[in-house]
Amino acid sequence: MRMIIILAAKMRTIFISALAALPLALAACGSDDDSGSDGARVVATTGIVADVARAVAGPDVEVEQVIPDGSSPHDFELSAQDRQMLEEADLLVVSGAGLEAGIPLDEVDAAQWALADHVGALRPFEEAGAHEHAEGEGAVDEEHEGSGDPHVWMDPTRVAAAVPSLAEALANVDPDEAVQYRERARDYARQLDRLDAEVERTLAPVSTANRELVTSHDSLGYFADRYGFEVVATAFPASGPEAEASAGLIGEVEAAVREHDVPAVFASEEDDPETLELIADETGVEIEEGLAIESPGATGSYEEMLRHDAELIAAALGR
Repeated sequence: MRMIIILAAKMRTIFISALAALPLALAACGSDDDSGSDGARVVATTGIVADVARAVAGPDVEVEQVIPDGSSPHDFELSAQDRQMLEEADLLVVSGAGLEAGIPLDEVDAAQWALADHVGALRPFEEAGAHEHAEGEGAVDEEHEGSGDPHVWMDPTRVAAAVPSLAEALANVDPDEAVQYRERARDYARQLDRLDAEVERTLAPVSTANRELVTSHDSLGYFADRYGFEVVATAFPASGPEAEASAGLIGEVEAAVREHDVPAVFASEEDDPETLELIADETGVEIEEGLAIESPGATGSYEEMLRHDAELIAAALGR
């Protein structure tokens, strides 16, 4: 009987100790759960800027992408869920310069960082051939009228110059990780500089005489400026599947193909194939499809997108 009483007393002591420790254990579990929500919540509009944001933010920050790859950022309309995502963001990362025309960015309360605001002077669209709008001669693309060309990511050195300011934007919303953001921005800038040198090597076989581009959209201007090409004509006055080429523009492209004797017209996957086939039928030029411009798409990442485009152009013009 004495032994039973002693064992019962010990069990009672153990039970009381366990109860006393329970609140501490629950508090510790709660602390672990909360720690995952303390980091910055970053939302990016396109796959391009989402990739850039992930490189600087690091693996511990989830970057949510609003516009799916393959969708035109020019006329993308937000769903109710998309709007909620934007409103709950600590930082919204955008391309800027009017690219996300369908998103009311001025109505979003979250802090915003726009790539186009940190890359130096923007290139005017009319420099590279939006010579005639579908509604009348002499007009530029109305969608971008009064703004510069937003396709700045086609020159990786411009993105490299911009990423330190993205690190500061992240540090403003998440000061505890400021040092890490700045270190990753420096590393990523060096990575993009190496990518720039790689693209230049890929394009090296293209002779000076062949460095003339005819494109479906006016979206390779920064690429051309960086790597010593000239965009001599573009078929569509705006980007995206909604764009339509006028008879005058088609005629200009056909004339440019003949005058410059270019072997290929470079087109994005979403372009109207009938218009491009018409140009090919009239001139005998090859249509090189699959140019990735406004989203990484099947290439998988921003860096792979630039590699893919460089290889496509080098293969077509370096013959």
